[in-house]
Amino acid sequence: MHRDMHEFGRAHADALRSLWFLGDVHGEFGHIAQALLAAKNPVSWLIFLGDIDIEHRPFREILAPVRRNFPGIGVAFIHGNHDADTYEHWAMLHDCGDAVALHGQVVDLAGVKVAGLGGNFLGRIWSPPATAMFRNKQKTMNRGPYQWRDGQRPNPSLLAAIYPDDVDRLSKLRADILVTHEAPSCHPYGFGAIDQLARDLRVVRAFHGHQHDDRSDEYALVRDSLGFDARAVSYCAIKNGLGDVIFDGPKAW
Repeated sequence: MHRDMHEFGRAHADALRSLWFLGDVHGEFGHIAQALLAAKNPVSWLIFLGDIDIEHRPFREILAPVRRNFPGIGVAFIHGNHDADTYEHWAMLHDCGDAVALHGQVVDLAGVKVAGLGGNFLGRIWSPPATAMFRNKQKTMNRGPYQWRDGQRPNPSLLAAIYPDDVDRLSKLRADILVTHEAPSCHPYGFGAIDQLARDLRVVRAFHGHQHDDRSDEYALVRDSLGFDARAVSYCAIKNGLGDVIFDGPKAW
């Protein structure tokens, strides 16, 4: 049974307005402080939808000015594909201080249960509806001495791949909102596996990044068949938990 989007919005309106979902920033952070200074409602959490894309500086250091100037605001994130372009990218993102890594779990943010699935579908690992080549990251990254010889390491992109075991574990939980890097099937390059995860979690709304466009108006036309309210957040854009646009990308400034 579909949950009532409007009823959920009325019951949690203040909390949802206080949750900000940030599209792929790719190393750009200046717009976040500008948006916070212009905010008309209190903000409790900044939730990054992946492709934070940093390699020379820890995420905790990048976040320090926001934390200093807006001390009541929490930070949560999922990883995107570009967050595993190199091992340095992965390390810098996850050197994140007290920011919450949402991938693979459900976390209560301001009274709203938010589930996170970071990463991307990688063909040599799993590209649904095809059968997965590997079930989990551990087996993929540890394939023995004959796979990674002479001090080689696995391709870092394997760190960010979506694995069936992660999806299976998450699907057994319950949440109000799902955040993913990959898009659901309502996007031309989206995946039905994201739809099914959202339905299994019984979420009201799902937010995604990755595609750098916003087709949310088109998504609304298939909301009933999807079973949840899908929302895209484009490059460097910001939306709140009701789906309202807070910042519509760099051109808005």
